[in-house]
Amino acid sequence: MNSSTRIMDDYREVREHCGYFPLDGWCLIDAAGKDLLGYLQAQTTNDVFQVPAGGGQSSAVVDRKARLIAAFSLHRMRESACCLLVEKSQSERLINHLETYLFREDVTLSASPLRLLALQGPMSARVLERWIGGAPLPDKPDAITLFEHEGNSWRVINKSLTGEEGFVIALPPAARDELMAALKDLDEEYPPVPVEAGTVEVLRIEAGLPLFGRDMDEKNILPETGLEHSSVSYTKGCYIGQEVIARIKTYGAPNFALMGISVDGENPPRFNSEIRLGTKSIGRVKSGAYSPSLGQAIALAYIQKDHRSPDVALDVTIEDAPCKITPRLLPFYRPQTRKDHSKRLLEQALALYKEEENLDRPIALLREAIAVDPRHADAYEALGVFLAKQDKLDEAIALMKRLAEIDPTEIMAHTNLSIYYMKQGRIEEAELEKGEATALQFERMVSEKASQKNQEKRAEEAKKERENKIEMFKKVLEIDPVDQIANFGLASVYTEMGRHEEAVNLLETVVREYKDYSAAYLLLGKNLEKLELRESAVETYQHGIAQAAKKGDLMPLREMQTRMNQLLHSSD
Repeated sequence: MNSSTRIMDDYREVREHCGYFPLDGWCLIDAAGKDLLGYLQAQTTNDVFQVPAGGGQSSAVVDRKARLIAAFSLHRMRESACCLLVEKSQSERLINHLETYLFREDVTLSASPLRLLALQGPMSARVLERWIGGAPLPDKPDAITLFEHEGNSWRVINKSLTGEEGFVIALPPAARDELMAALKDLDEEYPPVPVEAGTVEVLRIEAGLPLFGRDMDEKNILPETGLEHSSVSYTKGCYIGQEVIARIKTYGAPNFALMGISVDGENPPRFNSEIRLGTKSIGRVKSGAYSPSLGQAIALAYIQKDHRSPDVALDVTIEDAPCKITPRLLPFYRPQTRKDHSKRLLEQALALYKEEENLDRPIALLREAIAVDPRHADAYEALGVFLAKQDKLDEAIALMKRLAEIDPTEIMAHTNLSIYYMKQGRIEEAELEKGEATALQFERMVSEKASQKNQEKRAEEAKKERENKIEMFKKVLEIDPVDQIANFGLASVYTEMGRHEEAVNLLETVVREYKDYSAAYLLLGKNLEKLELRESAVETYQHGIAQAAKKGDLMPLREMQTRMNQLLHSSD
């Protein structure tokens, strides 16, 4: 098997099932002491006090000019104990920096002897649960769970390194070797595969994860790297470098910032190649790869702020050769959630059912859908129906019992159990399940009725609140007709009420007077859509995207881009 074929095979396994690879380029730093949280709060860019025990967050430390010292994730194991997951290339710098500012604080820092293993892909939770015997896994990004397994202390961190759901497992060296040897036999249906370094690199770049020493280094200020969107709190107290980061956030964006580019063809530009537009240097290429998900070459690159509008193609030269690139928001690849993945498998199974008489393939897809999302009630129901058609009633009954255990309020589980018991002539059990389904249906009706009354009450309260806001904003506008907050605020209320023409008039004032107010372009575009002024909405989004790209306002930028693309595609 040649290397490109192996990369594609491993890539598909991680995207669809599960792959694993050692994280020899990463390590953990253990931190403990009664002063730990307060100390880290004063040193790191994110809000440590917001992390509960068992939780985690992305973070960084920077110098006084906001230049990057280290980027890492922090995971709180106990009240006064954390571990920091960091690339080995940054670990010494991180420890040295933190120890430099230690005086009388009760804080200790040490390199952990544990080795790291990554388990990545939509089936990774299923595989890991089988190894550890059903112990609860961390279910939120960066969350950490500690437990003992066969005499070894383990840590499991919910961490995606590929864009897919996944985990980083920290365990003693011998235990890691044992786990890697055993993984392939843990799941006969979906055996996890070892993933080679070349595939890991492709997955990393598609996920938009910068690597220290390659995509960023100590010369970069943090906002240039894009990490501030996940690693910075703008509401916490002081820390080293805060003033610079806050000033950039308030008054603009860095001149060059890391983002994605797609490149025509299959071969990415060479590392550190300069990107020129005419005679002007507008960027520099960093990590690159061929992207199977996009079907073309991609790269991380530092792009000058006037040219960061996503999906706007640029004719440039790279290494004196003409080239067409398209700036893109990171990540390049956005994974399906477990529910979405499971829903897609269900749809495939139902489509096959319509085309084929044999139920084996649809049943296999439905089993996979349930393995991905064990709470997918529709997949259980479809699988139960198909098994019943094959006269596998005992298996169909076991399936519905499992669903009832997972969700005792699932009416469909008890309804189907009643049907399957009746087919087997088990009348008494069928009647009991029918009664359970009826009781659950009644409880749901009562709950829905109460919910409806609460909704009506909240709607009346919201109406009064809107009336008060309208009166307040109008009073401000009588004094200053171009007040930014009052115009935008009143437009927001009118948008909620469906008074779109009035909202448009106010928002046009905002974008005319405050040209870099990204949120106003987004709201204006939404109102123009409601008025079915599609061309005006597209034009508004285009202007808004350009302004948001310059400022680095990613949230409104992403939504404007999505809405504009939907308008353009729906008109084709």
